[in-house]
Amino acid sequence: MTPLAPRRERLRAATIAEIKQVARDQIALGGLGAISLRGVAKAMGMTPSALYRYFDSHDVLVAELCADAFASLADDLEASYAAGAQEVHARRWLRLARGYRRWAHEHEPEYGLLFGPQSSHDLRDKSGRCGAEMRRTVGVLFQCMITQVAEGVIDPSHLEAGLKPELRERLDAWGVEEGAPISTGALAGCLLVWTQLHGFLSLELFGHLPPALGDATDLYDQQMLDVIVRIGYREPIDLMAVTAPDPDPATAAGARPVVAHPAAGPV
Repeated sequence: MTPLAPRRERLRAATIAEIKQVARDQIALGGLGAISLRGVAKAMGMTPSALYRYFDSHDVLVAELCADAFASLADDLEASYAAGAQEVHARRWLRLARGYRRWAHEHEPEYGLLFGPQSSHDLRDKSGRCGAEMRRTVGVLFQCMITQVAEGVIDPSHLEAGLKPELRERLDAWGVEEGAPISTGALAGCLLVWTQLHGFLSLELFGHLPPALGDATDLYDQQMLDVIVRIGYREPIDLMAVTAPDPDPATAAGARPVVAHPAAGPV
């Protein structure tokens, strides 16, 4: 049996968890700009000076919230990817992409914190816990590409052939930075997939998909399959089989259903 931490440590951990939750509630109500250490302290019945014993600045608190969000997303992506280990490659990729979308819908404030227009987190900053959890998140997507290229399922050579020399150099530098042992064409493919995925989710979550589309689940599935074909997916895709509901209760029936968001109109 694991011994309990000293009471003082348990109380401190509980207080930190409460501070973070109150800050998340503020984000949900008013976006990143709504986070205020003074407001958090007031909601908890604390003095602002007492709060500084746990987080000595607004930026430190936001960085911790970002790290927690990336950790949660990475956990979900790793579970989704592992659950598809015995599936065909297209189906495994779609399971992973669906897991990303499901997490974004279930954690809208956190998604906005990480990727929204008001995000104060610099995705170029790879230091600290936040950077480590971000690398773990991106690492799942890289692993999917690495596996499919290694097994000959994706051939991104046509992407590499069309790259300008300057862009090729920048992509190679990015690959070195991320420690991704894949070709320049595969790196270009990763970036195409990343921008397609995030572009769709951001339009959907921030209410900019056309209202007539309604529930965008099938459109998302289609686009996630279209983009892997674009980057060189070589196997035939049985659309009905690949897009069937996930059989794993943890990633389908047991999850909160994804709902359509009210749209602000075409963009």
